[in-house]
Amino acid sequence: MTERNLARCAQSLAHRGPDASGSCVTSSFAFAHRRLAIIDPDPRSNQPFLDEEFGLTLTYNGEIYNYRDLRRDLLRRGYRFRTESDTEVLCKAFACWGIDSVKRLRGMFAFAIYDQKTGAAFLVRDRLGVKPLYYACVDNGFVFASQPSAILQWPRVRAKLDPVGLSSFLSYRAVFGERTLFADVRKLQPGTWLKITAQSHEQTCWSDPAYLDDGGDCDSLETLIGSAVEEHLLPHTPVAALLSGGLDSSILAFELSRHSSQRPTCFTGIVSKDAYDESPYAVAVAKSLKLAHVLVRLPGATSLDVVTRLTALRGHPVGMHNEAAMYLLARAVSQSHKVLLTGEGADEIFLGYSRIFRLPFDLRRQALLAALPDVIGRPVRRHLGLPKFKAGEFEFFLARYTYFPQAEKLLLATPEWRKEIVHDAELIDWMNDAYHSGGATPVERIRQFFVRHHLPALLEMVDNTTMAAGVESRVPFTDHRIVALALRMSFSEHLSWKHAFAPFQAALQPIAKFSETLDVSKAALRSLYRDHLPTSVITRKKLGFPLPLGKWATEQSSAPFRDLIFKDSPAIADYLDIGALRRWYARRSQAANDAFGKQLWLICNLEVFLRQLPS
Repeated sequence: MTERNLARCAQSLAHRGPDASGSCVTSSFAFAHRRLAIIDPDPRSNQPFLDEEFGLTLTYNGEIYNYRDLRRDLLRRGYRFRTESDTEVLCKAFACWGIDSVKRLRGMFAFAIYDQKTGAAFLVRDRLGVKPLYYACVDNGFVFASQPSAILQWPRVRAKLDPVGLSSFLSYRAVFGERTLFADVRKLQPGTWLKITAQSHEQTCWSDPAYLDDGGDCDSLETLIGSAVEEHLLPHTPVAALLSGGLDSSILAFELSRHSSQRPTCFTGIVSKDAYDESPYAVAVAKSLKLAHVLVRLPGATSLDVVTRLTALRGHPVGMHNEAAMYLLARAVSQSHKVLLTGEGADEIFLGYSRIFRLPFDLRRQALLAALPDVIGRPVRRHLGLPKFKAGEFEFFLARYTYFPQAEKLLLATPEWRKEIVHDAELIDWMNDAYHSGGATPVERIRQFFVRHHLPALLEMVDNTTMAAGVESRVPFTDHRIVALALRMSFSEHLSWKHAFAPFQAALQPIAKFSETLDVSKAALRSLYRDHLPTSVITRKKLGFPLPLGKWATEQSSAPFRDLIFKDSPAIADYLDIGALRRWYARRSQAANDAFGKQLWLICNLEVFLRQLPS
């Protein structure tokens, strides 16, 4: 019975590991693994990996970038190896240093290791949460996996939705903290291990992003970025890079060209022919660096069929509007590559979201306006895009960060779910605690929130989306040495004014108007690479990997999605009043913008997900 259940769970993750499968079942534990073979693809390195000498069994996802250094150290200590894999290095490191060995690791990893000598198992997740790890408590132990969808295959793990998780997804596109969309499934937090014995289980935070070790005191930022990219390269496996033409991906392309012994290939997705098309910038970068370059047109970036397929593979609704496009691009990459460098993390670490990170500037303006009579202050606040109410710092942050405010959800909710949304008090309390635990100033609180909470949610999306196509994404900017150094740098080193008079000019403009016109986001990165990249890339505004969702929401391309919620018997009717939703759509579509488009995208993709849940 256990073998059959284990096989069913593993099969649901076949897309993440198309190269090999294996299992190990004993009276104490049962591990199954699906392998994407990158380092030492020989079957001798298949998993679960058994080290009979030390009585260890390991199932592991990710890569230890400093495994060669650790291997040399362990060889000097007398340890012997039978493979060339980082998997065996991880086993031997545990044998040598115990669970504290994780503090010696540089890389992205989520793993489970069982120690036959002590009868203890550990579930471990990397510092920044690059690799996901979920678990559920069952009658006779723990079930864990890289995706909740695999855990739900286990008997007696319910697919019952968590109302707090559901509300979090609609408000923030992600479920924060240990919660997931499912009441029975939890996330292991970044930098945490869970020790499991027959008698007990306990969690330990072994690395906090606020106090990252090994911050590279003696190294410059450029040296650390170059080192991180170099460590991602493999001697016998070609490594590709996503090249959008934006600053972050262009920096990685430059470092890749500088450190790779092969001629690297960059991939650029084209999602539109209008102003959202960044491919001319990408072409300029690839040409200047003499890189092989592949342009991939993505006509189905908002295709219902693609979204339905990706949702089934992820076992999670598509929240971020670039996920389907990234999945299609990863599928194109998978024809020739298994490893892909992406620029995620730079915006969170180097203050790329000016609208959010300039919030302290708006707080000061709001405080000044509060001293004026309403007849003067109200129109000025409206002009500056400041809240109508006299908000505190956290309320101000939440208003700017939230996609679906609680008041708007309440207007659309069914009477039954409206009662459930009282759980938003619990959600907002969690957000409040998470925000205020981040530091002594607004700047530090915002930075820490993005590194501790926003970034892991983004990395989960990237990992699940590319692994759905059998491609391992790697994110060099999240190297913990880079993050530690960036967090020690001052706010003005990351987000600076263009000249001495810029803050005075900005004082009378809304952030959306002066952002990246009067100030410079990710200033440290732009300064470091201005002599290495085309000027057009260094000076251009952030665009990311967008889709014009405001246009999409009212055009024919969204009709199949709208039919899901306005026709037939929508599953979301258990939560949202369809009549209220129709009126909301009719009103908001008269002046459609991207904010409205993103809200509709979340609702429609939640509907796709709900239809796939087991009845």
